[in-house]
Amino acid sequence: MTFTPHGKHLIAGAWVGGGAVFRSEPAHGPVHEFSVGTVDLVNRACEAAEDAFWSYGYLSREARAAFLEAIAD
Repeated sequence: MTFTPHGKHLIAGAWVGGGAVFRSEPAHGPVHEFSVGTVDLVNRACEAAEDAFWSYGYLSREARAAFLEAIAD
């Protein structure tokens, strides 16, 4: 599986863009555009991470391991 960057941030399960973008400058390969991470987007991501902690953080080790293995697959 190959990931193609699409230029957005995943925050609380939603892909969001910040309006302004920048382009990558690779030595080889295609150029991609990425959304600029603003202070508001970082704050939203931090709040979402803190909210997620209260459910994910209290799962058993086995449940967290299964979740991470599913992501890796």
